[in-house]
Amino acid sequence: MKSITPFIVLLLMITSCKTIKNTGSSSIKSLSVKKIIKKHQSVSFDAPTMDAKLKVEFSNLRRGEKNRNTFTVRLRMQKDSLIWMKGSKVIPGFKVKITPSSFSYYSYLTKEYFEGDYSLIEQLLGTKISFNQIQNVLLGESILDLKKKKYLSEIEHDLYKLTPKINDELYRIFFFFNVNNFKLKKQLLEMNGKNQRLSIEYDSYISMDNQLVPKKIHINAVGNDQNTSIKIDCRSLTLNKRINTPYKIPSNYKRIKL
Repeated sequence: MKSITPFIVLLLMITSCKTIKNTGSSSIKSLSVKKIIKKHQSVSFDAPTMDAKLKVEFSNLRRGEKNRNTFTVRLRMQKDSLIWMKGSKVIPGFKVKITPSSFSYYSYLTKEYFEGDYSLIEQLLGTKISFNQIQNVLLGESILDLKKKKYLSEIEHDLYKLTPKINDELYRIFFFFNVNNFKLKKQLLEMNGKNQRLSIEYDSYISMDNQLVPKKIHINAVGNDQNTSIKIDCRSLTLNKRINTPYKIPSNYKRIKL
């Protein structure tokens, strides 16, 4: 009897796990596309400022050559107008300033800088991108205006999934939303006829001051003979406070030309 008892307990555990797994999706209520979009937009980030300390793991594989770095980033954001970053390891490494019309970057290590449009980021990720899209990626929000297209909705892997009724000529895009808070779990962009894909996943969120901010983000861009991976882990967060964003390119730094 003693030898049978553990077996019975294990059998009950396995049976219980199977039951939970099989009934997971059936317990989620189906919602219309309009309601999913409305709920997602209702939890949009609307704090005027954000100040965060991030751990960032960057890796890039291009034509057989791999570049990998891990560093700390101080991220400060003024909603809809400015994204400022300062990256460092033991010593300061770089600064970034992004506005709706420009992208600027300089490196303390190489004594180089870039000033212009978004071409440097687009070259890195292999796809076109705008200020609002960069901001939305960092905030766990859709990179497209969901009201501008018609979508089909379904439940997939316990997530609400939106797929455009008519795919764009250039790309296909898919959105996956958490059923509990309607923030994004994943957004996937695939370029038609090309081996180009941009995947953005959100493992968890931080709840603060009535806002939901991504805790962990994994960005993976594949295409143009390269694979870029960026993993972001938010270590500390402050909202609704006055922020300083000092940015001045030293006069002796060399300009990067693409």
